Amino acid sequence: MKSAERALLSEIMTTNIVTIDITERVEEAIRLMVKFDIGSVVITDKQKPVGIITERDVTRAALRGDTLLKLPVRSLMSRPLQTGTPDMEIWRSFETMLRLGVRRLPLIENGKLVGIVTEKDLTRWVLRVFYEPKLPDEIRSLVNNQKIEALTGRPRCPSCGRYQDECICVRTKLASEE
Repeated sequence: MKSAERALLSEIMTTNIVTIDITERVEEAIRLMVKFDIGSVVITDKQKPVGIITERDVTRAALRGDTLLKLPVRSLMSRPLQTGTPDMEIWRSFETMLRLGVRRLPLIENGKLVGIVTEKDLTRWVLRVFYEPKLPDEIRSLVNNQKIEALTGRPRCPSCGRYQDECICVRTKLASEE
């Protein structure tokens, strides 16, 4: 890794970006967030990134009393999409995200979505820089960027039959059943 002052977003960005077409419903965006344990999904129109839907967007709409699940993602997404580039210096992304009030920064190169940097990615980087040159083993596991992987052997929800990681059912059990 380069010195902290010259380190670039390309060194820490996540390249497996979860996207959803602008014609899809909020329900599908939420399912993707749950499935991949992420806080946002980038919205695309003809594969061009045009917005982002986040946990914060969903929460705010829920508090307004909106019936969310059937809404199109375009009605809830944040736009215009605030972006950076892979060759942006990491320290500059901190400034950009703070100034814009965003926690995720999709990265565009030659008009294409090539990555995303989140607050979590930046926190991991800060820990790496802090502990340089010797990263303790217990910290190493915290800062390794987990790749989004398709889940296998997933259990199904007993209520709706969907995979549990995709299910957004509210399930309750009576204490006497346990």
